[in-house]
Formats: sequence, structure tokens, C-alpha cells
Amino acid sequence: MRRRPLANALDIDLRGGLTDAVTPHAGSALLIELGRRSGVIGAAEKHLPAKRSPKGLRPGELVESFVLLGALGGECLDDFDGLRRDRGLAALLGYDLPAAATARQWLDRFHDPEAVRDRPLQGSFIPAESAGLAGLGAVVRHSVRTYVAAVRPRPTVTLDVDAHLVESSKRAALPTYEGYRGYQPLLVAWAEAGLVLADQFRDGNVPAAVGIKGLVDEAFAALPGRDLADPWRVSVRSDSAAYDRTVLDHWQGRGWRFAVSADMSPQLRAEVMALPFEAWQPWAEDARGAVREWAEVPFVPSRAGEKRDTPPYRYLAIRVRAPQGMLFGDGHGVKHFAVVTNDWEADGRELLEWQRGKAGTIEHVNHILKNELAAGVYPSDKFGANAAWLRLQVLTHNLLELLKQTALDGEYRTARPKRLRFAIFTQFGRVVRHAGGRFVRLVTRALEALVRPGLRRLRARAWAAP
Repeated sequence: MRRRPLANALDIDLRGGLTDAVTPHAGSALLIELGRRSGVIGAAEKHLPAKRSPKGLRPGELVESFVLLGALGGECLDDFDGLRRDRGLAALLGYDLPAAATARQWLDRFHDPEAVRDRPLQGSFIPAESAGLAGLGAVVRHSVRTYVAAVRPRPTVTLDVDAHLVESSKRAALPTYEGYRGYQPLLVAWAEAGLVLADQFRDGNVPAAVGIKGLVDEAFAALPGRDLADPWRVSVRSDSAAYDRTVLDHWQGRGWRFAVSADMSPQLRAEVMALPFEAWQPWAEDARGAVREWAEVPFVPSRAGEKRDTPPYRYLAIRVRAPQGMLFGDGHGVKHFAVVTNDWEADGRELLEWQRGKAGTIEHVNHILKNELAAGVYPSDKFGANAAWLRLQVLTHNLLELLKQTALDGEYRTARPKRLRFAIFTQFGRVVRHAGGRFVRLVTRALEALVRPGLRRLRARAWAAP
């Protein structure tokens, strides 16, 4: 069976020509060009299961369609029907976007009924990934390795791991620890690059601690290999979901630095409460007057199987005192927290501030996926379809990060999706035919000054195969 080639690349032209169509999404030409030139869309053709029929859209075109849907602000499958009416966008792509019903049918193919057949009546359960989901994961890994080849970041890798809750009224959604029904995906982000290295869609009743060690390993495996003389320097930050001796020992064995929030067990609390006054050192005071202090804590057993002769980890305590005359919401004037780490060299305060830094990385990524892309609403009652939806949002996020680093001016390097949408993607242009080719004729010189250099940068770059 002869395969239809992907649509050709685009160009910018201000000379005019025969006008084919007008689009309010002319700036999305940059994202389309990036996906194709970088090889990420082509990777979908390689890794996703082939279609049985040559009719309809190819896997790469379907992945590209979902990326555009999320980047342009679509939040549900029905939004495809609105985008399909944009004939200029279809001309940009070289094909018609899928109808909502077609997109739903394609998502459903990622669901494997056999994988959920053994779901227990009680307790948490994470189904095995279908072949389609595994293929989509390979496309995400391709986006990571393309980023590394194109941007050449430093070898510092901070792996931030965290779950987020998504409320849902779907019949299949299960109760979360907050009491409402929903889902609780787990993500691992590369803090320095802003990329998501691994994701796992989960039911709402699956604790974040389940399988956390394996997912972090999967995230590290998404990185390309490096020269042994200059390896990746890996650190891991997490909340108490990773506070498990086997997890910490595993990271220690791999030579990774970690800082993890520790459960305040009775033994640890007793050690913290026994600290003398002079052990506490000033840290900060917030705008409300609450005082934050820290202290070193003697090593204490934290799990039943932990012995005094096992390699000790460093414990740091945090004490937060409410302003005089005020209480916290739980009726107490003082709160205590703790962090465990294998870093004995760093200053305690600096280490705690570094551990708290995940709030600006993985929590930021969770916010972006839920509120600025489309991972805040899941489209199906089928587990595999929702898992594919999440992974497509992750792929969109990674491509936007790659776009900012390779095509856009410095002022957009930290722009969020809604800023890119407003300033670049949703701009009017005409798709014209001239001298046998397709061109985007931009309406404003300001946008032309932004998009033309971006396309030039993408085309001048040697996109190495990861």
C-alpha cells in the first residue's frame, strides 16, 4: 500500500497571489513548521500503530491536529468542529482537521479493555499501557531528545515529581482524597528545561506514592545518553509521596541527590520537639508576619525496617510560627515540617529553599496542563482514551517549550501558552498559492517581523535525529 506523504512545509510571502483562504490562526504556521521539521510529527508515523485503511488522516496528522487543538485553546473534542470551519487553517495544514466524532474514535483506540479487566473491586489499580499509549510515549521521548539536540542544555537535571487532581463527573471517575470524584495523574518534569519527561494517567483513588520510583526512572530514561566524562547530574525533589526508604535508597544507589518532604512520624516529631531553642535558625518572615525557622535534626528511624546501622540520611526541620495573637486554620500557633536528603554538604537553609523550588516548576507545569492546555477536562469514560488525552497535552507542552527556545525572540522564552496564543497563534493571515507553492500572507508587518524570523531559524537549524 502506497503511503500518502505528509503535507509540505510553508513559507512567508508578502507579494500576494491567488488568495485561497483567510485564517485567524496564521501564527500557528510556526508550530506546524516546528513539529514537522523537528521530526516529532514524523515520529508519530513511526511509533503509533498503522491504520488498516489508507483512507482518512494518518497517525502523524492526527497527533498534529491534537497538538494544534490544545495550543489554540481547545478544551474538548467538540472544539474540533469549530476549528474545521477555518478553511485557512486547513490550507496551512494541507488536510482537513478531524471531526469531533473521528477524533473520539481515534482516542478510543488507545483503550485496551483487557488491561482493565482485572481491576479489583477495592483499592487502587494502574492498568498496563496499550501499544498505542506506549507509542505515544515514544513520541514524547522523541520531543525530549529533539530538545536536547537542538538547545544543548547543561547537564544539570532536576527531576520534580508531583501529582495533581482533576475533578470529573464521569461515571468511571473514582473518589479522590479530597472527597470528590476525579483523576490523579502523576508527572515528572525537568525543572531546568521546563519539559515533562514522564506522565502516568491514574484514577482518583491511586495514591501518588504508588509506582513513583518506576516513573522517575522512566523520566530519566527519556533523556539521551551523554559522554561518561560529562554525565547528567541528577537531583530529585518531591513531596512526601516519595518518602519511602526503598525509593530513597534507590535514588541514593543511582548517585542522585534528593530532597523529599518527610512524614512527621511520632519518632521524628519527638526529635523535632526536643530540639533546644538555640538549634533553630532564622529563615524568613512572610507578609502576614508568620516566622519561618529551620534546624538540623538528629537521624531517627522513620520506618519499621529502618535500623540505626543503615546509611543515615539528613533530616531538616521547619518551624512556622504564626504572628502573635493569631492562629493557623487548625487552631495552632506553630506548625512543624521536615525534609529528608542525602546532601550533607549544602547549607541547610539553601537546601530547603531549593527543595521548595519545585513549587515553581512541577506545580507550574501542572497548572499549565490543567488550566492553559486541555488536561483539566477528560473527554471519555475509557481509561486509555483519557491517558492518551493527557499524553497529547504533555506533547503539546513540550513542543511549545521547544518552539520558545528555537524559533521565538527572547521576550517569549518564558511565555505561557495563553500568551503565545494571543501574541502569535491567533493572528489573521491569508494562505495563497504562488509559483506552485503555498504561502502564508500575513496581515500585519508586526506579525511578519515575528513569524518570518522564526521560520528562518527553524529552517536554518540542523535537526539531528535523536
